[in-house]
Amino acid sequence: MKKLLPLAAILCCALPARAQLTITDSLSTADLASLLEGLNVSIVNLTVNCDPAAHGQFSGISEVPITNGLALSTGRVDDMAGPVGDFAATAIGTPGDADLDVLANGGPTFDACVLEFDCIPLGDTLLFNFSFGSEEYPEFAPSSFNDVFAIWLSGPGIGTPVNVATIPGGIPVSINNVNATTNPAYFVDNEAIPGVDFSYDGFTQNLTAFAVVVPGSTYHFKVAVADVSDGVWDSGVFLEAFSFRSVMGLSTAVHEQEGNGLQVLTGPEATYLLLPSDMSGAMLRVHDISGRAVRSLRASGDRIRLPMDGLPEGIYSAQVLNGRDAMQVTFHHGR
Repeated sequence: MKKLLPLAAILCCALPARAQLTITDSLSTADLASLLEGLNVSIVNLTVNCDPAAHGQFSGISEVPITNGLALSTGRVDDMAGPVGDFAATAIGTPGDADLDVLANGGPTFDACVLEFDCIPLGDTLLFNFSFGSEEYPEFAPSSFNDVFAIWLSGPGIGTPVNVATIPGGIPVSINNVNATTNPAYFVDNEAIPGVDFSYDGFTQNLTAFAVVVPGSTYHFKVAVADVSDGVWDSGVFLEAFSFRSVMGLSTAVHEQEGNGLQVLTGPEATYLLLPSDMSGAMLRVHDISGRAVRSLRASGDRIRLPMDGLPEGIYSAQVLNGRDAMQVTFHHGR
């Protein structure tokens, strides 16, 4: 037997009620586009290819690190809501996907749910937040039941479609690549402390993907998830609502304001922030994507070079406060 209803789930009936995960399936394409579209982007030409019960909006507080978004499942999205003792394992009976077959080393894949759309960014960088979860955890991690998931991006400057659903090092997110023993920093074991609102046995942290793009150009996304080797034990991908967004400033450039300059030098080996000598007294702060301050210093009057050594790969924001003037630039460190 896969699992028994944990004691915590039995006792929960005697405890005060808490907010639960709410899921609405069978959304229209217009609703799906509105749910995804964030800052400085337009989403058009959206299609979804799977059973209407396999996709929908989820909202509310649960163990999953996203409180509002779009879910795509290899089963019924409604089965995601509930304690971890519930077993999400619906064989929808729909086909797999040829592109996912390749990722699964020839497949076969089953019950694919595929979302495709075009995105037009205003800035030179696209970002979005996502998570992946599965009932295949932990018993089939790793195994041939490596349910597959990908977010392919194609368009100007990219060439052939690239899977941007990765963790640092360009490693694709999958059951075999992210679990309790492989890249565990990105994994949440939902059975360790039995989840009461989300049924999947495991899922990833809220991850952020990015791509450098040409402002005003059209880019194509294909988001797909499928079962591998059998059509049961569901898996799903969760796209955070309104997190498809576009910003400026990830390329190497000099950003100036009021005659003072902050220079961001990025490359495959290192990232540096340069402050000129005429910014004595200015405060430089660097924040990660969650808003946490990770570097800070006050300029002394000499030219300052602040390295980003030791920080994990990701998106960062540098802010300089110089009297009443302030400037900010977003940049990518690593890879």
